[in-house]
Amino acid sequence: MSSSTLAASPDLSTAPSAWRTWRPRLWQAGACLAFWAEVRLFTDLRNYYGPEVSPAVFCLTSILLGLFVLLYWLEDDTALPTTPSARRYDVLLLAVVLGGVVLALKQGPIIDSIAIDLKSSDVIPILQTYVSRFRTGEVVYKYIYFSYPLFPNHLPMQWLPYVLADRAGVDYRWWGLMTLIVVGFGAYQWTLIRWVANWGELLLKAALPAFLFWWIIDHDPHLYGETIETTIIAYYCLLAAAVLSRSPVLQAVALVCCLLSRYSVVLWVPLYMLILWFAAGKRHAVTVALLTLVGIVGIYVWPFLSKDWTIFGHALREYKIATVGEWQRENHLFNGVGFAGWFLKNTSGTILEKINLMQKVHLGLSGVVVALCGALCWRLRRRVDHRVLALITLKWYLVVFYAFLQIPYTYLTSLVVFMSPFVLLVLPFVRRAVRPVAVAAPV
Repeated sequence: MSSSTLAASPDLSTAPSAWRTWRPRLWQAGACLAFWAEVRLFTDLRNYYGPEVSPAVFCLTSILLGLFVLLYWLEDDTALPTTPSARRYDVLLLAVVLGGVVLALKQGPIIDSIAIDLKSSDVIPILQTYVSRFRTGEVVYKYIYFSYPLFPNHLPMQWLPYVLADRAGVDYRWWGLMTLIVVGFGAYQWTLIRWVANWGELLLKAALPAFLFWWIIDHDPHLYGETIETTIIAYYCLLAAAVLSRSPVLQAVALVCCLLSRYSVVLWVPLYMLILWFAAGKRHAVTVALLTLVGIVGIYVWPFLSKDWTIFGHALREYKIATVGEWQRENHLFNGVGFAGWFLKNTSGTILEKINLMQKVHLGLSGVVVALCGALCWRLRRRVDHRVLALITLKWYLVVFYAFLQIPYTYLTSLVVFMSPFVLLVLPFVRRAVRPVAVAAPV
């Protein structure tokens, strides 16, 4: 072969480095597209692929969002966040205020147009009963009698915040909306200014929660019209922010709020404790665990459960009774966000047997997800910041948990979507000129 031929030959050794240069951009684009697809499949494209396929596609996009962010972190060694020299609390306050105004203008007329009616939904009347009993010193956890008997199945952090609302004469739905804006979105903005230094990226991501809420309500105006799920979403936003923080107190407070309200996160908590144990240090993990235990005992066990140790089990049985009723009427089972309709139509046995089967699958799959996430976290513990790993595993766990709820109410599943802005928050849009520190070092 001539020397001229050799000179003209391409240097193939540069190809891998070029591909590696572009891969982080590919993962960024994939994460953004997965987020947009998730939002669309929850709103205007809900049930687009039919009631059996749509839940699977929705779950897939939610999982892909976390996967693409994780792949980015594995590629880009400059992704570790820095703390800006200026805290930019002005941006935080402005984002919360403007976002609050936008959401109030959007959701306010909807709240005012929907009267609280027991015939339409018993959620708020039940909470009002809890609050009334608590304020007058009655036993809270005893049967409620509407046109039907009902045993209370709401944990304290679902109704205790509304004691102040009741005392002030504020509509519970307005109180929940303000809780979401101040606590939930406030926690997001507080986290954002600590993780993002670039002004353009900061402003873009600051608008994300308000835009997401506006988009959801624009396509489903009555989603939060008769519920207080906004408070639960606020708790889980606080948890996501706490996971990305280094504060054991904040982490414990967030865990208490979640475990004593919509306790979906219960199977993920042991994994999170292990992540903290190995990454943040034994002392940190023990502190979080003890503070969480103290909160649960002080808010629920001592004042309520210790008076009647059967109330929690009784509440679970009440939920199953409600589930049987919803399955008999086929309400909310084919809304495109959960697999309950598939179990109703494609499994054999009585309705109760089908529900029992789905509960076993629900518990089993949730446990499998936790185990797989634990193995992944251990494998990647020295390559990815433990806070990012914890957040992504939380997102994945909630996706599976809510997909297999026996009654997949749409407003419940919306919580999964509101975890996505936090996942995008840890995806840098602008590369940083810093090297990561050892992620396994105590914090």
